[in-house]
Amino acid sequence: MINLAQVVGIIAEYHPFHNGHLYQMRNARALTGASYCVVFLSSYFVQRGMPAIYSPLKRAEAALRAGADAVFEIPTPFSSSSARDYAAYGVSLLAGLGIPNLCCGTEDVSAEELSMLLEVIDENSEAFQHSLREGLKTGLSYAEARVNAIAADLCQAGADNALLLRTRELLSKPNNILAFEYARAARAERIPIRLTTVSRKGSDYHDPILQGDFSSATAIRTHILNGGSWDDLSRMVPHSVQEVLAETPYLNPDCLVGPLERRVLDLLYEGTALSTFSDVSDDLADRIANTSFREDGFEALVNSLKTRQYAHTRVARALTHIFLGIRKSDVLRWKNAAREEALAKDNSEGTETAVPPIGAAPYARLLGFRRDSEDLLSMLKQAATIPIVSRPAAAGSLLRSPAARDLFQAEVHAADLWNSLYFWDSGMALPSYLRQQIVIV
Repeated sequence: MINLAQVVGIIAEYHPFHNGHLYQMRNARALTGASYCVVFLSSYFVQRGMPAIYSPLKRAEAALRAGADAVFEIPTPFSSSSARDYAAYGVSLLAGLGIPNLCCGTEDVSAEELSMLLEVIDENSEAFQHSLREGLKTGLSYAEARVNAIAADLCQAGADNALLLRTRELLSKPNNILAFEYARAARAERIPIRLTTVSRKGSDYHDPILQGDFSSATAIRTHILNGGSWDDLSRMVPHSVQEVLAETPYLNPDCLVGPLERRVLDLLYEGTALSTFSDVSDDLADRIANTSFREDGFEALVNSLKTRQYAHTRVARALTHIFLGIRKSDVLRWKNAAREEALAKDNSEGTETAVPPIGAAPYARLLGFRRDSEDLLSMLKQAATIPIVSRPAAAGSLLRSPAARDLFQAEVHAADLWNSLYFWDSGMALPSYLRQQIVIV
């Protein structure tokens, strides 16, 4: 008989899956003593602000064949969001299924160090908020201004130079930042999740060069997009994953540029302010409205728009949210979707449950599972405090609140747009979101 203590969760993009991910998965089990590993996978558009080069179902299949027991989806409005919103949604999704363990990859920070930082950093303090505002006024990116604000807050609290230097170092690395946000979300919402970290092995996160057995996803993705041979990746990608992806046409993000230009032109013609969309400030909206969209590909377009204040990922997310039609008001409403869903359930059943925190997941979409892990699914269904959607076509009967249904429909729309891009790029038509089948291996 299994219990929830034997389950560990991993929040990931697997864009694509490689040996470093396999290393983390194996260590997640070893460090927590877990018998089962559940993955929470980014959807059609990822946190760096680009369309995923493989569909969530293909990436889920790759993860399952590499050893994951079940895979759930993080919907596009949150999988393409900032590190804070992405992490908060992922953590709440674990909590909604009752999973007590979370393992995340980091560059060099431990769970104990994250806990120590959270004890001394107060992002609501006057010193932090003042420094953050001043940093943004001078043209710093949000990430730079935030690190400076944390340092100012620590200085006021009497921190020594060693702690200040270590904090700056830790919060300048992408995996460390995500780990910090996982820990922050769990603490802020009083979610009892045990966090375990696995240090990154091999290449740096942004390293563009293939090397050794542990190349970065950036290098592997670049190799694929440049038409490189999968034989060159045999040392870096598990054989089971290669069997899934090597014969699968990928989506080249460059195919987004034309449709994105038409979308922007239509919005401007209609008089719709680009600044209404998520991650788009007034200044960035002006830059996008005045760009020519004649750059050589999506990366070049993003680079032409980025500044010191607007980092690459911020610009890419802004463009993606314009394309998908994700507005700031939508995100605010979807952050309350879990509360609305819980209240709607109570009203329909005449019960009273604890109100979920703002930003919590209102449902869990199951992408796939291993046949020999059916006992795990049965346990998760019993423990879950949110609906588990295993058949997208049945979601309408499972979700009670308008906000939860709207979030689900936004995911349907994102999938339809991705499928459209995929067809025009590869010539392959994929099933619509509502007709998708669970992956079982």
